[in-house]
Amino acid sequence: MKRLFLLTFLLLAGISTYAQSGQIDLTLRYNLAQSRYEVYARPNFSQTGFLWGSAQVSVVTPASVGNGAFNVTSHNAGAWDDNSQLYAPAAAPGLDFHGIGSTGRSTTLVANQELLLFSFTLPGNACVAGLRLFVNGSDPGSNPSTMPGDFTNVVYVAAANNTTSVYRANYVNTGTLCTDCVLVAPSLSK
Repeated sequence: MKRLFLLTFLLLAGISTYAQSGQIDLTLRYNLAQSRYEVYARPNFSQTGFLWGSAQVSVVTPASVGNGAFNVTSHNAGAWDDNSQLYAPAAAPGLDFHGIGSTGRSTTLVANQELLLFSFTLPGNACVAGLRLFVNGSDPGSNPSTMPGDFTNVVYVAAANNTTSVYRANYVNTGTLCTDCVLVAPSLSK
């Protein structure tokens, strides 16, 4: 019995310690070939069977995007769904917010390699430039009168009493583009 208790304690302590040191960054981009937006996670650690717990990744769109939930396709870390939408709130009338959540699933992570979490399309399958991920601490926070709802990005480890998110930051989060055109200026000569 003592061995079982010790083994369980060490396992849970290891998960908790690992979750505190390991962090995950997120990005959003448009895949022109597949006509869809894609959200990727990039961990700074490797782990087979990472216990990806409940998570929310929030997408910010221009308010000109049609109102309606995104059509979400899950790829990794559980089933993802556009659980909450907020259209042109008083705190940010030019923007819409979509909280896309998952209850999680065991997932293999490789340090510094992107993992496709989910993809989505907008109502009408349109490509609209300027979509980005919510920026924790910078975008409007929850406020009952001007910004109802919490759109903070979080990724929890599925462990007992774990309330620490391993989400760290967004990368390449300047807004999506709807083209793959890369312009190269010719060199000029005299």
